[in-house]
Amino acid sequence: MTDENNSAYEDKIAGQPVDETGPEAAVENVRTTPGSLLLAQRETLELSLQHVADELNLTMHYVRALESDSYDKLPGDVFVKGYIRSYARLLGLDPDQMLEIYREFTTHKLARKEEAIKRHARRRMDKNRPWIIFSGVAFVVVAIVLWLLSSGNDSDTASADMEREAGSMTGNIDAGTIDAMPVFDATPTTDAAVATDVNEVAGLTTLTWPGDDQLQLIFAQDSAVEIEHRGGDESYRDVHLSGEQLSVQGTAPFSIVLDNAPGVTLSFNGRQTDFSSNIKADNSVRLNIGL
Repeated sequence: MTDENNSAYEDKIAGQPVDETGPEAAVENVRTTPGSLLLAQRETLELSLQHVADELNLTMHYVRALESDSYDKLPGDVFVKGYIRSYARLLGLDPDQMLEIYREFTTHKLARKEEAIKRHARRRMDKNRPWIIFSGVAFVVVAIVLWLLSSGNDSDTASADMEREAGSMTGNIDAGTIDAMPVFDATPTTDAAVATDVNEVAGLTTLTWPGDDQLQLIFAQDSAVEIEHRGGDESYRDVHLSGEQLSVQGTAPFSIVLDNAPGVTLSFNGRQTDFSSNIKADNSVRLNIGL
């Protein structure tokens, strides 16, 4: 994923449009990655992938991963640094400078990912705030109504007692027989306050691309996801929280990257796909579905 795509990815999560012409976009466009430097120098020296792989005792798959900054395809950070150092020496580049560029690249990418997750969490919190305010106001209103009804009941009971006492005193003064007048209890009945639990409905994101193949992802844990398909240049990058779902219509095969794969259930054209054997030690996975 290039830094320019990272910028668009972060702005998409924040719910804001991407400014392709502003000064920040200009900085992103000129930033150079370790892989792009290695690729450019190899092409300048007119060296083939096979030649580089033979010289470094690596597979061509590893060389392509280095040149495309796809470090998740490589064994680990220690090995990646060793590969970059050896590759830089082979191409006549400064190994220390290349490693410094690699450190800046990975630090910048990690910071963007963490910020994207924080922004997404803040967006979810802002979306729930009206319900919290409404619940608080409703609770106060119900409490006030119940207090007013309770006060009214006490007042009606006191008035009835005073009327009975007044009737008794009048009968004694007139020394006559006074029929007892029925006293009706005017205590009103009140409906019990009903507490309503507002359960947040799991979010569903739907993507419609050219094609008739269906891809369904259900997130039981937070996970970043990247998806591309053969039917066009469309791509999708976002962070989904636990309980959310993603539905994609497009043309197979789909290229999928998940950074927390054990927490994701994936179905292709209505059939669940078991990819547990492809999950790496860091819980990430890269899949091609529908080949």
